[in-house]
Amino acid sequence: MNNYFITQPPYSVSKRKNSPLINFVNKGLRFLKTGYNVQQLDTSVDMNTVEQRINYYHLLDSLIINNIPGDVIELGTFTGQCALLFQKIIELRKSDKQLHVYDTFGTSFKFKGDIEEKLKENFQKANLKLPVIHKGNFFDTLPAELPGQLCFVHIDCGFGGDPLAHKKVIIHCLESAYPRMSSGALCVSMDYNDAAENGTAHDVAPGVKLACDEFLAGKPEEITCLYGNQYLHAYFRKV
Repeated sequence: MNNYFITQPPYSVSKRKNSPLINFVNKGLRFLKTGYNVQQLDTSVDMNTVEQRINYYHLLDSLIINNIPGDVIELGTFTGQCALLFQKIIELRKSDKQLHVYDTFGTSFKFKGDIEEKLKENFQKANLKLPVIHKGNFFDTLPAELPGQLCFVHIDCGFGGDPLAHKKVIIHCLESAYPRMSSGALCVSMDYNDAAENGTAHDVAPGVKLACDEFLAGKPEEITCLYGNQYLHAYFRKV
């Protein structure tokens, strides 16, 4: 088993080369010995970074290896860029865990066309088993359509709107999934930004941290920030 696939998503048509500007910036960063490197992203296509995929790989792989019971869910899947990776790991480990994805699959400025069909097409191109698709608003599908037991929860339902409205959605996701998470299960929250921890002041989705911090207050779990280069995320492990 190898993890080389995380460096190049299976649905990408080709590897993009960095622009001259990005190369120039990286030369400057190396000259200054900052230890940083800028990775070029097409935000209309790339919904995660290589660093994040490395994190996902090790987190989910560790759950399967350690036999943490439950299925895998993604709340907010869009065209399945993270979901493809989750299913790839499940199949490489020959695990019987089932992947469930949840989304409204409504219109998006990032993609013109049928988002649900694009998700299915991406899985077919990658030669991966199609996940169980739950189409609808989270307030309608959760918790009713969740598996009885969960080992891995990925919450990525940013919509760029009012942070308090976003917080309400995240809280609902957490309240729905948390009771079904096995002991040792993981919940990963995309866009969780702790500026004091990672030194990144720019916060594209402040509702995520507001929701997670409020939900975990008084609970034994603690959230851990993960380095993801341009994109941020964090996780907690169910006690």
